[in-house]
Amino acid sequence: MARCYRNRKATADESCRLTMPYLRKRGLLSGQTTGKISWTSSMTGKKTAVGLTVDITTDDPCARLVYALTDKGGNKTDYDYKVSLTTTDCNFGGVRYWFGCPDCGRRVAVLYLALGDIYFRCRHCNNLSYHSRNESSPYGILGQTSREIDNLRGQIKRWTWRGRPTRKVRKLHALEQKVGIISSQAITHLNKLKA
Repeated sequence: MARCYRNRKATADESCRLTMPYLRKRGLLSGQTTGKISWTSSMTGKKTAVGLTVDITTDDPCARLVYALTDKGGNKTDYDYKVSLTTTDCNFGGVRYWFGCPDCGRRVAVLYLALGDIYFRCRHCNNLSYHSRNESSPYGILGQTSREIDNLRGQIKRWTWRGRPTRKVRKLHALEQKVGIISSQAITHLNKLKA
């Protein structure tokens, strides 16, 4: 079991995420486009939907976010604001788009709407951690690594290429070695507790 901290940081996994790859995949980064993105919280089951208008035709490209949030008292508040978009040149031509964090202006690929927050901001401004960072004991890390191994085994279609292990197979072997090291640490920890 992982240690449970009372004052642990909220994680990026618990938050609604607005990602640049998602916008590119949905074709929202071409001209002036409109779309809607929705999330369902795994913790509360609550749905969040955001209306999105992306305009890259102007000198100041931006994404306009429109959504409503309901507080604990049942009061509904509407939010409508713009998030700037910046670009960087790609090596083989074209540009890559980034969000400009509304708070700090940092160039990021993901904006988060953290639990209890009202604006989409970067991970640093929301003070978010990752779930794996909150795992502190060997048992929690062991469980996380075992899940990664199971997921990776399901993804492997080819074990070798030209007589050599593929990249995923090499990663699988590295994770299996990590499990062996963590298991020995857990056994040592248990022996200390017994003594």
